[in-house]
Amino acid sequence: MNYIVNDVQEAIRSGRLALGQRLIEADLARELGVSRGSLREALNRLSTAGLVEIVPNRGAVVRRLSRKEVADRYQIRARLEGLAAALAAERLHEADHRDRLLSAAPPASSGAPSVEEYRRDNYRLHETIADLSGNPQLAALIRQLWLPAHMVELRGSLDTGFHRESAEDHRRIVDAILAQDPTAADAAMRTHLEARCQVILSLPSRVFGE
Repeated sequence: MNYIVNDVQEAIRSGRLALGQRLIEADLARELGVSRGSLREALNRLSTAGLVEIVPNRGAVVRRLSRKEVADRYQIRARLEGLAAALAAERLHEADHRDRLLSAAPPASSGAPSVEEYRRDNYRLHETIADLSGNPQLAALIRQLWLPAHMVELRGSLDTGFHRESAEDHRRIVDAILAQDPTAADAAMRTHLEARCQVILSLPSRVFGE
């Protein structure tokens, strides 16, 4: 059952399932190679998690987040990921932590990354920092908040400046962790997420849900 939930989550994250899209059970069950009963149970779980909405006489629909939901989730992310960055700085001396961070760090380039490059690099860095915190429960909580960030229709809404500035933020976060400065790492991560949130909240109403 968990793998069905994960498959649907990945389809939402990648954009293969569009926000607001009606999920036709027969088609989705065929695509995933599962029974409609198992799929229905998975959709109920996703509904409880707030990722899909079960609409009477229409079935399951991929949700869009409202502005308030986006703001609330980023507020939580800023605190949790700031803590993860601080812990990663404190534990940088352990085992292969420095090498893992450097491997996930954004390339030292002045050019703006493509949307796909940014998305890939963004997840890899944030995931690595969460893991380097050494706190699996914290990392799990952080991961739970990532997918909903994609539940706003951002395709075509953000210019390359958003991705360039985010990449610059990432380099500042990495530098603070490499300097083993927990306070600076926490502040850099919080500043990054709070700034990105403000940009998203400034977008037109059409990209948000009710």
